[in-house]
Parts: sequence; C-alpha cells; structure tokens
Amino acid sequence: MKNAKVITLALLVTAGGLAGAAAQGAGPYYNVNAMDYPLHQRLTNSQRFAVTTGLPTLTSVVLESLAGGVLTDGGGHIAGSVYARVYFGGPYRPVTNYGAYNITVTGTTSTKNTNPLVKITLTGYGYDSDGVSNYPNAKLSLKFTSTNRLVRVPSTEVTVTNSNYSITYADGSTQLFTNGPQTKTNPAYTSLSGTMKGNISPGQNSSLNNDKQLKINEAGQLNTAGTRWTVVDDTHFVEHVLGDGLALDILTNIDAQVIQPLPGSKLYLNAYVGSMNELLFGSGTANTNSNDLKWSASFTGVAFANGSKLQAKGYLGRLIVAYEPTTDTNNFPSGYFPRIVRNALKDITITSGKLFGQKVEPVGGFSVEATPPGP
Repeated sequence: MKNAKVITLALLVTAGGLAGAAAQGAGPYYNVNAMDYPLHQRLTNSQRFAVTTGLPTLTSVVLESLAGGVLTDGGGHIAGSVYARVYFGGPYRPVTNYGAYNITVTGTTSTKNTNPLVKITLTGYGYDSDGVSNYPNAKLSLKFTSTNRLVRVPSTEVTVTNSNYSITYADGSTQLFTNGPQTKTNPAYTSLSGTMKGNISPGQNSSLNNDKQLKINEAGQLNTAGTRWTVVDDTHFVEHVLGDGLALDILTNIDAQVIQPLPGSKLYLNAYVGSMNELLFGSGTANTNSNDLKWSASFTGVAFANGSKLQAKGYLGRLIVAYEPTTDTNNFPSGYFPRIVRNALKDITITSGKLFGQKVEPVGGFSVEATPPGP
C-alpha cells in the first residue's frame, strides 16, 4: 500500500479501534467476522479515462508550457494557470521569435459516443519578441475541442542514411555529426486529437505577422508526455515536443479497507480506484441474514476525486485476507495459516458511474485472495 493508505488506515484504527483484529503493527487489518478487513478487487476489463494535465499542441506554431500547471478533478472540471511560450517558427522553434503569456486554463471533460469529449479555453496575456525588441500587450485566445477517441500511437524508428547529418533538439539548438547512418526511436504515446480555434494577437507595434492578428483554425492534440523525432531531407533529425497535456486513468482495480459493523447490515469502504488512485468513500449494505448473501454500495469521490462516483454490487463469501506464521507445520506445511474472513465482499459488478467526468461502462470483477509467503 502507498504511505497515504497506511496513514488513512492508522486514522481508522485510532478513531474506532480494532476489537478482535488479529494483526498488530505492520500488516493488514482484519476481523474474521467481516467487521474490518483489506480488500483488493480486480476488474475483468479495463477502461481508460482522459485526464487533462497541460496544454494542447498546435500544428502551425509550438505552444510550450514552462511553469504552472493544469488539473482535472473527478467531475471532469479542468482548471489551471500556465506560463507558456508560443514559438512562431513552427517545429524548428527559433528561440528569438516567440510570445510569452500567462494563460488561464478552464474546461470540461465528458463522454460523447463512448469517447472522451474535452473542451478547453485558453486566455493569455503577455508580450512577444522578434529577437531585437519586446512588444507589450500581446494576447492569446484559443479553444480546443476533442473530436476523436483516445489513440495509442505505437513506437517507431526513423533513420538518416547520410554520414553527415544534423540534429535540431526540442530546445532549438542544432548540432552537426559525421557518424551516420543513425537511427532514433520514438516511444509509444497516447493522443487525443481535436481542433484548435481562436487567435493570437501580437504585442503593440510588433513586427510579427505584420502586427496583425494570427488566426488559428487547425488540428490540435492532447498527448502524453514526451518528444518525437522526424527526419528532413534524409540528413536532419528534428525533435518535436509532444507536450504533457494528457494523462490516462486506467480503471482496473479497487483497493479498499472495509468496515462491516456487526451485528447489522451497514457497509463502509475507504477505497483507492484506478491507476491514479482516486480516493472514494463508499457506503451501503451487506445482507448477511439470508441465503442470498449480497452487498451494494455507492462510492463518491473526495479531495481531487470530488465529482467521481460509482454504483457497485456483488455477493458475499469467504475470503483469505492474510497469512500468519505458525509452528503447526503438520497441518500447515508452509509454516503459515490462512486468515479467512466470513461474509466478505467476494466479487463486484460496477453498474454505473463517472470518473473524471466520463461515463464508466458496466464491468464485473473479483476479489483477490492473499497468497502465502514464498520460501
């Protein structure tokens, strides 16, 4: 478990105690009557969710974030403040021809036809430079709308075959080499494409674009962090910044501490969900008084996960949650005996929900039992 999880569990212990718990100190907390135990559930199918973490990229100019940040909460609301530069020379990114802006970022994330729909508004104020003078009162106003599904771009290789070649790096610097042929590897990344519309206004009396507003109506992308190489004229490597505007939350798991007060039918869960460990609080019922042992719960996001929600249900059953050392090697040759919780959450079906503003499709899963320590 993460340190944050250990702290959270420690708070639960301090607040309510662990009457009947078998473990002291480090290790899982559990009660064999299903009053208190750790839960690790795995889903049979994973789902991906787009999380905006930075600025989109453009085609005609380079938009590069240098400071600040962008966050997306569990409800899909996007907000941020970024210091960024626009390099007007396209992919070659000349460092003496740029605009600098402090940009306010707002937006939303939802689902459209099973695909993430991301809408971002960028509003910036600053100056531009032509390498000789700086021009104040420059403005930037852009809107990005995603129009596609999440696409994983596979890794590729690009090669220059000449012995003499050059490399232009993402920072704009260029070096000459004589040890060709050479190959560069482009790692795989994930992209969400769309359109970028708006305008970039040069500063007062600027020489850029003849002091006229630069109209933007072109393709844009949110990409996971990294750079990518292209080859020009078989003699020139150019490094392009992919940006860091996109992160992925992959829903494959729910890891929780469960409290089922007994006697009774109440159910409470402190759960970490998905690959980004969204923190959700769950409450519901666990029916232990019939032959049809079932549970159900509603989960709501807290902290940065505020706005996320899940509805889930499943069946109760016996679950091995830990192994403890024993000297009874006749009955337990491995030297460990299992701690079994009765009426634990044995499986799960997520029936509906939203994460980061996007729809969660129904999916089933199972609880993972503890395994004995190795030799």
